[in-house]
Amino acid sequence: MSDTRLARLEAESAVRRLVGLYCDAVNRLDADAAGALFAPDCRITIADGPERIGREVQTEGMRQTFAAFDFLRQQCDVVAIDADGGAARARLLVFETTHKPGDESLGMIWGNYEDEYVKLPEGWRFHSRRYTMQLRALVPTARLQQVPGFDPGFGFKP
Repeated sequence: MSDTRLARLEAESAVRRLVGLYCDAVNRLDADAAGALFAPDCRITIADGPERIGREVQTEGMRQTFAAFDFLRQQCDVVAIDADGGAARARLLVFETTHKPGDESLGMIWGNYEDEYVKLPEGWRFHSRRYTMQLRALVPTARLQQVPGFDPGFGFKP
């Protein structure tokens, strides 16, 4: 395998890991962990909101957003990565489920990220992000069901 192809595969793997770490931090409502994954000079645009510039601004924005929820579950599927040297671009499909304390509905959001990444001494980081919301739905929580003791009959046991 050529050095160029190996470097591209390593970059793609690192970008997938970065996206996974970001989703994990968001799911844990950990703004500091999520914010640390952004370049110091990052540029972020969420839906029709203003562009946010800088890691500290992004971290504080996430801190305020996360404070509104008692539950936030985000899943990002990387559908395309183009890596070249110390930079990369990717498109992600995003699905979020949210719940605010006392709210009688569950929020569901579908959208896309158009990302640019940069390789810094501390590793790959988000350099710019543009989030486009495609659909938002509210589902009454009274319609949701939990299945106590659900066991799919396979998987890992403690």
